[in-house]
Amino acid sequence: MRRIGASSWSTAADGLAMRLVRPIAVACLAGMAAVPAWAQSKNDRLDMLESRMGAVERQLENQGLLELSRQIEALTAELRNLRGEFEQVQHELERSRTQQRDQYVDLDTRLRAAETALNAAQAGVTPGGPEAEYQAAFNLLKDGKYDEAATALREFIARNRQHELAPNAMYWLGEAHYVRRDYPAALAAFEGLLKSYPDTRKAPDALLKAGYCQYELKRLGPARTTLTRVVQEFPDSPAAAEAKARLERIGSAGG
Repeated sequence: MRRIGASSWSTAADGLAMRLVRPIAVACLAGMAAVPAWAQSKNDRLDMLESRMGAVERQLENQGLLELSRQIEALTAELRNLRGEFEQVQHELERSRTQQRDQYVDLDTRLRAAETALNAAQAGVTPGGPEAEYQAAFNLLKDGKYDEAATALREFIARNRQHELAPNAMYWLGEAHYVRRDYPAALAAFEGLLKSYPDTRKAPDALLKAGYCQYELKRLGPARTTLTRVVQEFPDSPAAAEAKARLERIGSAGG
């Protein structure tokens, strides 16, 4: 039997050890290589979740901006409507002021003219007679006591229908109603004057004011007809010039 030397035995032992250790080392290395792959998978999933979360957050932000935009548009539209209503109110207020100013200027002009005529005839007025009664009613109108003036003028007309001052009294009765914006009553007075006293010198002014009343009552068709009559029937009168101006106003307003 061949004897094995000590050196040969050592070499054989080393080889056996290497054969045993190598599989273990390979397994350990494989395990070490697998750890980074698992960690990478976790990182990928985390990145994916973060991406999805970002997309959801952006969508929420976009929806919030869209809703805010809708609210802004709604508020803008409401503001536009309010501005339009405010401008309309301003226009109506200015129109009312202009009409009121025209009314007072017109009445004041006629009052001054009538006052001059009355003062000239005052010396011949009989105390307690129709002329004095008429002048008292007219003075109430001049002092701005329109209700009292209207009552006094109606009473004068009822008692003195055939008097030469009756047409004037009926005209000033219409003016007393007109300045208080009682347009139906004023129109009735002016039309009554034209019917009862068609040849009076107050006819142009009464016809003009009848047209004004119809205009204020939104009867634009009849108002045009009446004012046109003033221009056609009394072309040289001051009333005709005023009628033309009012016709132009009606035309510019598109009525």
